[in-house]
Amino acid sequence: MVNLNIIVEGGTFDPNVGEETFNNVEALRESLNKFFSRLLKRDDISVRVDMGASYRNSAKMFVKNSEDHYLYVDSDDADTNKWFDRLDDVDPVKAIVIPADAKDKVFFMIQEMEAWFLKQPECLERWGEAQNFVRTKKETAIASDNQIVGKDIESLSEPSKIVGVMVQRYFERVLPNGNKKKVKYGKLKSSPAIIDNLDEQALVAVDKELYRFKVLF
Repeated sequence: MVNLNIIVEGGTFDPNVGEETFNNVEALRESLNKFFSRLLKRDDISVRVDMGASYRNSAKMFVKNSEDHYLYVDSDDADTNKWFDRLDDVDPVKAIVIPADAKDKVFFMIQEMEAWFLKQPECLERWGEAQNFVRTKKETAIASDNQIVGKDIESLSEPSKIVGVMVQRYFERVLPNGNKKKVKYGKLKSSPAIIDNLDEQALVAVDKELYRFKVLF
């Protein structure tokens, strides 16, 4: 059995966070663990995902373990080279240098993890149904929303904000008193269940970074 270690940007190491946030971070880690395991479809590979918190902390963790780890981070730009540039801080003490022979083990969610959801908006439909949300605007498929239709998803900045707009646009929850309230997207609270509703094999066909990762194995 081969142990595959992946550091993913996200979560927090703040010891003062509440129990709910701690549980949400663990749920995200577990969902990503299952996602990458499904993606690879290998019985001889055991995947372990560790959350790295900020991109700089994730990079530091990777540098210390680059021989047997892989790194997945938000690019925050369509040009992934800019991510490496941001690590080269003006202050040499703060600079993070990823070895040249390890750079091909760094992978990107362009420009954020939520771009996966926008590339496969059907996952939001499945998620909303699984959560028993009320689907509003039923005559409109989420995939045809004007935020994403006909657009290059990787060129959209801050996909998380776009997902937030779309979730409020298409889903409501029923309150105990019977009233309805728009659903709000939270990266830690909502994304684990959305990731669980991704079709990873279909997604890899439209995401070059996921494809680059998968073909390594």
